[in-house]
Formats: sequence, C-alpha cells, structure tokens
Amino acid sequence: MKIGSDRKENKINGVEITNDTLSGRGGLSFLLRYIDNTGVCSLIEEKFGHLRKSSKGESISECARQFMAFCMDGTNHSIARFDELKRDPGYAAVQERTVAELLSTASVKRFFSKFNGTTYASYRTILNELFVWRLKQERPKVITLHLDTMVLDNNDAKRREGCNVTYKKVLGFQPLQINWGPYIVDMHFRSGEKHSNHGNDAKNAVARLVKLIRSRFDENVPIIINADSGFLSDENLLFFENELKIKYVVIGKLYASVYDALKAAGNIERGRVSAKRASWVCYDFTSKLDRWNTSRRTILTTLVAEDEQYVLEGIRDTVMYTNLGNNDQMDCVLHMRHQSELMTTEGIVKLAHYNGEEELNHRSIKEFMGSEHLPFAKFGMNGAYYALMVISHTLMESFRKDVATKVLPTRCYATRLRREIIDIAVKIVRTGHQTIMKTTRAVWDNLDIGSLWDRCNSQFAIT
Repeated sequence: MKIGSDRKENKINGVEITNDTLSGRGGLSFLLRYIDNTGVCSLIEEKFGHLRKSSKGESISECARQFMAFCMDGTNHSIARFDELKRDPGYAAVQERTVAELLSTASVKRFFSKFNGTTYASYRTILNELFVWRLKQERPKVITLHLDTMVLDNNDAKRREGCNVTYKKVLGFQPLQINWGPYIVDMHFRSGEKHSNHGNDAKNAVARLVKLIRSRFDENVPIIINADSGFLSDENLLFFENELKIKYVVIGKLYASVYDALKAAGNIERGRVSAKRASWVCYDFTSKLDRWNTSRRTILTTLVAEDEQYVLEGIRDTVMYTNLGNNDQMDCVLHMRHQSELMTTEGIVKLAHYNGEEELNHRSIKEFMGSEHLPFAKFGMNGAYYALMVISHTLMESFRKDVATKVLPTRCYATRLRREIIDIAVKIVRTGHQTIMKTTRAVWDNLDIGSLWDRCNSQFAIT
C-alpha cells in the first residue's frame, strides 16, 4: 500500500468558477461600518461638497469613503488598482455597494484634481475634529503632544511640485505633524525644503490645537509639548510660556555653555532613569543659551549602561529644557490631578524619551501608506491625497481602540490589523430581503465576529 493513498479523496482534481459572491477582504466591512457611524464622511461633504460642479458621478463624501477603504485595504497602493476593484463584485458587496457604484481610476483622479492650490489645507479641520472626538472618548488627565516633521522620500519622482531637497538629502515633502499617542491630530503639508522651525508654522499649529482643547474639551487640562532640537528657540519657548500658558519639554544641543552651567551647579546627580536596555544619570540645574534673556530648567542625561554593559560617562549626553516644576498655576493643576511625577527629574526625562516612541507614528503612517511616493504632479492633489491617508490612519487607530481592543494590542502597525481582521474570507448571500455576510466557524470564534459586529455598529458619532 502506497503512503498517502488513503488521502486521494482529498486531492483537488480541477478548478471551476463559482457564481457565489466571495471576498478575501471581509473584515473591511467592519471598518467601513465603524466609519459610517462616526459621521466623518458627512464632515468631509460639509467641508468640500461645493467642489462637486455636476450632479453626475459620485459625491465628494462617497469618493472619500471609497478612497479610505482603499487605504485601509492596503493590498495595492497604486491608483490603477481602482479599475481592478471595479471588476470585483465581492469587494463591492463588502463596501455595501454595487459594482456600478465603485470608483474607477479615472474617477479617483478627477476627485483629487478638484484640490487645486491650497484647497487641500481644509482637511486639517477634519483632523482637528477627529482629535476633539478622541479627547472626549478617552478623557485624558494630561495631554502630551509631540511636535515633529516627517520626510516623505520621493527622490525618484522629480517632476512633482514641492518635491524639493530635504534635510535627509533626498527629494521629497516634509509635512509638519503633531501626534497625540497613536493619532496624528494635525498635519501641515509642506514642500521638502521647509525645515522644522520654518516661519511660524510650528507656533500656529500648536496654538490651533491649544485653542481647540481649551474651547471644546477642558479649559484647565494641562498641555505638554514634546519636541526635538529643531524647534528649540527662545521665541518658541516664550510663546509657549507667555501666550499659550502651556508646558514643554524640548531637546537642545550640547553647547559648551551647558557644561559650564552644570559645573557651576556643582555636578550634583539628581536622579537615575532606567529602561529595558539602558540607564542614564540625570543632572537637574538651570541654564540659558547665549541669546536667551531667561534661564530655564535644564536637565542633562548621560548614558551609563546599555545592554548590560557600562558606558563611559559623557559619550552619549542629551540636554533638555522645560518649564515643568516652575510652581505656577499649571503645576498646581498637575498636583490636583495627581500627575506630580511629571514634574520630577525622572518624570521629565521619561517624557523626553517618549519622543522616541512617538517616532513610531512616522513608521506607522509610512507602513500604512505602503509607499512614501505621492502619485500626482500637482502639489495640491498630493496634499489632499496625503491628508486623506492621515485621516484614514487615524480612523483605523480609533477602530483598534474602540472596537478591536480584545483582538489587537494597545499599539500595533496597520499590517497586523489588516492580517488579522481585514484579510478574512467571507461569503455574501441575499435571502429573505436581507444581505448576510458569512464566515467560517474558526474565524467566527477567533475574532468573536458577533461581538465585533455589534461594537462597530455602536454609536461613535463625531460631535
């Protein structure tokens, strides 16, 4: 008897076509139902509906919805993919649309061509609305915002408006972004040569969010800005201190005057901070740069151990400036909200180190996009494309937190969500005047599909 002969009945002997409506992206329906319940498409229609000059074709909100579905699917990031999807009845059924209602590649290009000049910039208001919505959903005691720029490498796409040389020595774009946790809550799309502290971009962006927080969430909540050395200037710090009345932790550069001030303070160790693979000695004193009129609280950290190996002191130092612990009104609020540890030397250093974790947002949005290359020649079209990408990313992160917390960890990249939730095989059947989506028992049990469906049908309206 030959080995395996008893398995002949399980062998596949041929292939055929089925008329059943099937899809390998069944989980996309959960995200789209969640998006529909947030009302974000209505916000987009309200803001950009006037761009539709003819009643022919789909509305602005429908185009945005289908593009967000395309972003979240992530199978193929080419605009030409829309023509392929338009031939797939399973994909249409998952979107709760007919094949005729799906956008073509030409339709998508016409949609983005409506965003001429700076029209795309109004997408910032949509992002800001999402930010206020997340604040009301999560109710933080302290709001820590991370201010940074991110380079989009388009070095092989030289015929792009605004695709200029960046500080990374490649041609591309350099949007200014503000992150709150896993969310990008504000984004100013800019050409590549715009450095971190270009003009008043950073001050205006921070002021924009502070005004929103104070007027629409909590006028007393402590706000802390985290930023790297690209944003260190006396003008910025005075603006944060005197105009906005907020806290900051900003990384500085290691000038000789920093070490002179440390020596004058007595080189007294003020604390130690340890992480999984490293530990630092911290010195807490006051200093000022040559052009400053005001001395500020300064913390110098020096790496003393990494990967269980001691490091020579002074090899890897970092300096940061902060107004935390100045005994002002905001510090009193921090005490009242039981957040006093944020004003300690160790607490401030941990806030600064959190900058590194916030950098993961850059990696996350780039992975979500699939490619840093933006597809259009015109700057305004690329601005709208990237803005909708960021909105889609924020909605996916919100979905993970509101709906998929039992399935996914607190922080993960889009690839994992796509693999575990979106990429499931389903069958869509119509019976008794109803449309039912079916999946296998294994998928049903692993994802608890019934509960997942109930949660994404809950009320998450953006107000």
